[in-house]
Amino acid sequence: MEFKQAFMLALKSILANKMRALLTMLGIIIGVAAVILIVGLGNGVTNKVEDTFKEMGSNIIVASAYMQNSSKHLTLEKIEEMVNEDENITEFSPYVAANKKIKYEKTEKTLPVDGVTSQYVSVRSKKLEAGRNIEYIDETRNQKVCVLGYHAMTDMFGKDTLPNEAIGEYIKIDGTKFRVVGILKEISKSKFSDEDNMILIPYTVAQKEFNIKYITTWYFTYLDKESAKTATDVIDKFFYNIFKDADDYIIIDAQSIMDNMNDTINTIKMVLVAIAGISLLVGGIGIMNIMLVSVTERTREIGIRKAIGANKKDILRQFVIEAITTSAIGGFLGILLGTFLVTIVSSAFEIRGDVSLDSIIIASGISVFIGIIFGYLPANKAANLHPIDALRYE
Repeated sequence: MEFKQAFMLALKSILANKMRALLTMLGIIIGVAAVILIVGLGNGVTNKVEDTFKEMGSNIIVASAYMQNSSKHLTLEKIEEMVNEDENITEFSPYVAANKKIKYEKTEKTLPVDGVTSQYVSVRSKKLEAGRNIEYIDETRNQKVCVLGYHAMTDMFGKDTLPNEAIGEYIKIDGTKFRVVGILKEISKSKFSDEDNMILIPYTVAQKEFNIKYITTWYFTYLDKESAKTATDVIDKFFYNIFKDADDYIIIDAQSIMDNMNDTINTIKMVLVAIAGISLLVGGIGIMNIMLVSVTERTREIGIRKAIGANKKDILRQFVIEAITTSAIGGFLGILLGTFLVTIVSSAFEIRGDVSLDSIIIASGISVFIGIIFGYLPANKAANLHPIDALRYE
């Protein structure tokens, strides 16, 4: 019996018992859909993590000191000297932060205000929507200027305000007037995005206005992923030489955190896929059960076919192909259901769920494999039936 003929017989048998075939496929459909959903959402979470780190800059090292005094403190000159001596570190910026009351006419909000240098926008991979960045002259002359995040601008001036319209306006930070000189591009549509709600001012002004004597946090960028460890080691050595105790400071490499989080997500994803695989096993058992019933129901048919010349191999092929076809159709429906669920759930949670080709190929392969494994026993039983006994079966 040719494959095409066996396949057509398998489809005929499935269509003759549609409800039974659908219930048989149900375990495969649910299992494959679960695998597609878990992998797709896992990819979506990974994409979300990567997008989050891209917002803050994936090639960033953040170094913070817990305590500083007159003998143990960091200055811009010391940091600049370290950066100039190592080619792996490209840019840096001090970081002074505080939540302050911001007022414009009758509008009053509490927003994060960050004291930074002109390099901070580049370090954090931010872009300007309008106006200019904080400049070196603003730092040296203690100019009371500020750059607003996009949502900070809409919060203060109104959601219909265009970025260019806000340039030149004055806001009050804790009662002190600051002139708006720049607006950052919007990063996230969420109104709760800290990256869009921030206000940047020169770090020298922040130190004076916030009464901060020593800068405790510094941002650094490095050339590429390969230079991350070298740059981190250089910064660590520099901080240790200043503080003489590794417990007095902490150094965080964004790339390492992202890699660790991705590893954790992938581990969780694989565990969930393994759990979802149990339903595929149950589906395979269901296929084997129905195929055994089918063999019993078609015993006389098998006897007739053997009597007119069908050999053991023909019967075996027919029932194995029927089991594979049932499983493959279930797998296909599972892929469609899984893809649909990924789209719906991704939209609900605002993540970029990704149904990868690999997951579809794996799910398809598993469904066919299940058809072969769990279809073989019933097919072998059918192939071993004696023609006379099969013809006498009622």
